[in-house]
Amino acid sequence: MKSKILSFVALVLMLNLAFVASAQEQEAACCATAQSSSYDPLVAQKFAVDSKTQTMAVINDNENTIEILVRKGDNYEKAKVVLVDVFEGRHDAHAIYRPQSVAVYENHIVFLASHRDSSYVKVLTLKGDEIEKFTFKGAAQAFSYDTATKLLYIAGSNAAGYNVFVIDATAGFEHIKVEGSPNYQYVKPKKAEVLAEQDPTGGGLALIAILVVFVVLLLIMVVLNLVFGKLMVGYQNKKSAKAAAAQQTTDNPKAAPAKKASDISGEEFAAIAAAIHLYNDELHDEESTILTINKVAKVYSPWSSKMHNMNPYRR
Repeated sequence: MKSKILSFVALVLMLNLAFVASAQEQEAACCATAQSSSYDPLVAQKFAVDSKTQTMAVINDNENTIEILVRKGDNYEKAKVVLVDVFEGRHDAHAIYRPQSVAVYENHIVFLASHRDSSYVKVLTLKGDEIEKFTFKGAAQAFSYDTATKLLYIAGSNAAGYNVFVIDATAGFEHIKVEGSPNYQYVKPKKAEVLAEQDPTGGGLALIAILVVFVVLLLIMVVLNLVFGKLMVGYQNKKSAKAAAAQQTTDNPKAAPAKKASDISGEEFAAIAAAIHLYNDELHDEESTILTINKVAKVYSPWSSKMHNMNPYRR
């Protein structure tokens, strides 16, 4: 019995040792794979440092420049400033190149600049001297370099979709091949195309439109009932109260209160004005309406005759 227990314990220990060894081998393989691939993330960088020379490249967005800093002691000093594009005094803001990303690869400083329709990549030495510059169409925002395949990936986005440029750098950054480099594009589908794909018959869109119309009508009805309904009820209550008061005054004239000027209607004002007008007309005496026209005779005088002022003309 003891021998069986010991053999079982030995078997369990051997299985555990085998499992641990297998896990260590897989971890080592993963680490080796990770170390063999030096692909950096395809994201924009504002700072880049060379670990050997402690040279730093920094993007200065305010001045539109690339600043190269060199370490001296415990501090950094500015060694050179590279202007990306002139922007002072220019009004074509859409055509001004702006720095997007910077990195240090194989003892070279590489930075990307772009505007709305075009981009360029410039390769510099660690001291800031220009080695090569190439321009391509399309706006780009970031780049990365895979040292295993010697490929430079440049990515950008626009309203239509995304672009990825792949540039061959196997001959080194001094001899980058741009011509014939592949350009991969992804075109975003339009909303109308997506809707047509999801609802080819259009029934869903029609149903949504009908529901929206009915919901709006229902909301209008609720608002009218809540707001204008209360106003109409109040108006009807006031009107009925006035009618009841008038009926009570007719039935009991003595108890009728004196009317205010605001309570007199337009018909009553018109009757009062007509009575005053008739009263004023009766105050005047009746006058004769006979008109007598007398003809006035005027004595003829040649002094006022215009014919004596005319010059006689002989025919």
